[in-house]
Amino acid sequence: MRLFRDEALEEADVRPTLLGVVTLLFLLLFFLMSTTSGQRLGVVDLRLAAPGQAPPLPHSGLVKAVRVALAPTHAAVEFEVATTDISAASTARELRRIEIPAHQGALDLAALTTAIDTVHRIDPSQTQAEILPEAEVATATVLAAVDVVRGPADAPFFPKVSLR
Repeated sequence: MRLFRDEALEEADVRPTLLGVVTLLFLLLFFLMSTTSGQRLGVVDLRLAAPGQAPPLPHSGLVKAVRVALAPTHAAVEFEVATTDISAASTARELRRIEIPAHQGALDLAALTTAIDTVHRIDPSQTQAEILPEAEVATATVLAAVDVVRGPADAPFFPKVSLR
């Protein structure tokens, strides 16, 4: 038995195979273009926040409400952020909270300033904030918190502060 034949084999016609591959590519291109939209593409930031900072937002949103809850020795900054899903089909409000622990038995005004600055950087157009002091909070602490929430005169954080 011989390994090779003496006569030449007729070459197969590759044109039907190439036509099938090209047709498949056109079908895949049409499918890709019909199911993909530029509106659905988005970027999600996966960085972790440092201790004491608000977690990073996956996309920018507007701050709808800012509340500072005051206790005699600690505080919490709560803010609602309007978020939109990637397909822009709905808008929801997400509640974020930054806890400010006591520093040497008193309210840590430096940490409160950092938290308020964090919220202000998310939406600089927000001008209103609300302070919710507990009954035991000293008047001096409330006034100091109002000054922090308002911010410096040349670049205020939230100039319209209300007490409740």
